[in-house]
Amino acid sequence: MDLLTVFRQVFVMMSPQLAGISIGGAVTYPTVLLNQLRGADSNIQLNMDTASWLGSIQGLAGIPSILMPGLMQWKGRKIAFMTGCLTTIIGWFVAYTATSATGLLISESFHGLGGNSILPVSLLTISEMVDPLYRNVSMQTFAICQALGITLVVVMSRYLHWRTISIVMCVPMILALSFASFWPESPSWLAYKGEFDKCEKAFKWLRGTNARAQKELADLVAAQKESIARDRNQMRKSPFMHSLRQLTNRDFFIPILHMLLLLNLTYWSGGLVVIVYSIDIIQRATGDANFAFYGGVMINCILLFGVTISMILVKKFSNKSVLLFSAAGDIFFLACASLVTYLQSIEKLPRDSLLCMYCMIGFMVTSSLGLHPIPYDMAAEVVPVKYRGAGGIMYVIIMSLLHTSSLKLYPYLVVQLDLCGTFLIYMTNAIVCALLIWKYVPETKQKTLQQIEDYYMFGEFDRKRILEADDTDDTPMIDYS
Repeated sequence: MDLLTVFRQVFVMMSPQLAGISIGGAVTYPTVLLNQLRGADSNIQLNMDTASWLGSIQGLAGIPSILMPGLMQWKGRKIAFMTGCLTTIIGWFVAYTATSATGLLISESFHGLGGNSILPVSLLTISEMVDPLYRNVSMQTFAICQALGITLVVVMSRYLHWRTISIVMCVPMILALSFASFWPESPSWLAYKGEFDKCEKAFKWLRGTNARAQKELADLVAAQKESIARDRNQMRKSPFMHSLRQLTNRDFFIPILHMLLLLNLTYWSGGLVVIVYSIDIIQRATGDANFAFYGGVMINCILLFGVTISMILVKKFSNKSVLLFSAAGDIFFLACASLVTYLQSIEKLPRDSLLCMYCMIGFMVTSSLGLHPIPYDMAAEVVPVKYRGAGGIMYVIIMSLLHTSSLKLYPYLVVQLDLCGTFLIYMTNAIVCALLIWKYVPETKQKTLQQIEDYYMFGEFDRKRILEADDTDDTPMIDYS
């Protein structure tokens, strides 16, 4: 691969990375609002129900972004990404001008819609445009940028008003939108649409003409011609049954189940809850509001550092190995946190003990090494190109529901079960998901998208194809050897 093609891939990656900073900031922006609006002198007052919605509405508001994968399959990755950028920019503008809790909820809704649109489009775009050798690193960099945005917002909240923060975090998204306007279209999408000449041109512009790139291009074109031929034959028989049959194909529903496992491990093992409610958790465990703020900043800084280290780990080890190691560490620290808070509740430990905070720091260290970045990446990789419309819709629905349920229910779980019971629920979920991922989810590191699709279709990563033109029909004849 020459330097020019590397530069072109880096240029394409810049937009998702900049967008990642902005949507990462949107994740912890509710934390800023909840803390700065608590004061008696605040012009906007929040009750418990409104506050819980402010912290969780992003997930629920993201459900309409199920239209984004359809737009992505219809008009391409570029238009879909730019639409998500515009939505998020509107969210930051509404936040800056908000004068009531309703205005803030509207701004958070736009953040949820934009973030849930940008995340799958960005990951799918990176997976399609970047060389498989560098795909993991590229996706990890996206996670690092999100962690950077998360940390920046928490740190800025100590010194800047929430309105000022909204303007600062809008800038990276404006830059992302500007750079994306110069993108080429995804070669995988062009092949999916049957525009093979444009596909070849875009692929060579991005990846060059070396032997490995040429082989990947040939496999991509052959697979999509095969898919088009098969779909054409089935559509002639019954268009409705063809659409219904697609949803029951093993290479559709099995990746969706694996996607559910991966995302559920991230959301319902406490990872997002600890990020958004870190200050609240530490304050409940220590009773010290000032110490809770610095503990929250420390946890978010650890997230940034850990996600950066994870980029090195996935170069040395497989995705699943790093993810399962991270999950094992999370399970251990959740068990410790549950035990510590239980002992505090029965007064065997003092209420101002710092042990729970140390457990949360340990949890964030292990969580940031794999639980935060890797499930999103693998969930995007396992969806076959031909199903990325329906698969993207499922990605958004699953992510939105898990996001909302985990954050919305946290305050009520703490009230009903205390911290010890809440941590126990997260630990149980982590154990179940980790075991199922270890048993069933395939490794995706350094596999082309076509190899992953072949695994779900045929049960193996490498499948040879020979396409020959029939003299009497323009439908390709496919022979497997």
